[in-house]
Amino acid sequence: MDSTGTQQMETLDHGLPPLDRVREDVWALAQPMPGGHLAYSFTYLLLDADGGVHVVDPGWDSDANWDRLMAALAVVVPGGTGAGVVTGITGTHLHPDHVGMAARLREASGAELAMHAAERQALERHSTRLLDLDEAIGRLEEWGVPEGRRSELAQYVDRSPAGLVVAVDRVLSDGDVLRIPGFRIEVMATPGHTAGHICLRDDDRALLFTGDHVLPTVFAGLGLGGATEANPLAEYLASIERVRGYGLHEALPGHGHRFRGLSERAGESAEHQLKRAREVAKVLAEDSSRAGGPSIWEIASRLTWTAGWDGLHGFQLLSALSQTRMHQDFVRTHGLPAR
Repeated sequence: MDSTGTQQMETLDHGLPPLDRVREDVWALAQPMPGGHLAYSFTYLLLDADGGVHVVDPGWDSDANWDRLMAALAVVVPGGTGAGVVTGITGTHLHPDHVGMAARLREASGAELAMHAAERQALERHSTRLLDLDEAIGRLEEWGVPEGRRSELAQYVDRSPAGLVVAVDRVLSDGDVLRIPGFRIEVMATPGHTAGHICLRDDDRALLFTGDHVLPTVFAGLGLGGATEANPLAEYLASIERVRGYGLHEALPGHGHRFRGLSERAGESAEHQLKRAREVAKVLAEDSSRAGGPSIWEIASRLTWTAGWDGLHGFQLLSALSQTRMHQDFVRTHGLPAR
């Protein structure tokens, strides 16, 4: 994997990279985000043949980020009318560090927001979901969580992230082509990180906008868009195989820096997930003689965690348990692929 964003690489550990001109008509804008784990997400600005700008993933909603976006638009379209130059908005997935500012931009510009159908459905569920405490406690009990830890975790079960945008105007499906004059950008459904995550492929410019599907400096979490019938790991592995076929494209990710070597990094991303699945499979094999097998809590306590098992609390602990449940289901339902 080779970085193609020199300025992006130089600022990874000490600030935001400047507005980056990726192609003659494509720019990457770093937008700060809270939380500390990742410093920023990328917004991509596409100057269309008619002089308008299509925005991919506007970023976290804040006044400072709005000002950054307006300043970037003034560079892309000198003498433009601020948000008035925006003709379309596409979100790769529902997380607020990617589409939190979409509602503000949509209102100011009149441009439509397009996202995958599964993301629109998830956003609508989040907007009306009420926490069922009894159901949450029951799920934790089923997972084998000790009684003394259940109240700590129940408040986070199926919690809706703050800042989710609801108003999706156009529903996207795999194979759709975005409505951008002078571009032919095809939608690739790549579920796993969320159920409706998409990548955007521009073969003419040899670009692949990867969202959070494949990242250069960290590995994507899975199943982070709400409960689904399909196993997120199984979906992710299938999606990874799709993008591996475009190894000559330059990857424009949601975080980190742009890079080449997409096939290699996609393979590393898949292996990272399978390593955890193999850990789970080992625990299940060791306890195969037990009726019903080990609980989710027991399995998770025997896995390797960056913070250590005893260092996990609250939302992080619930996330670890959810990931363990996903990997357990994958191992039992799909089995492990050959190395």
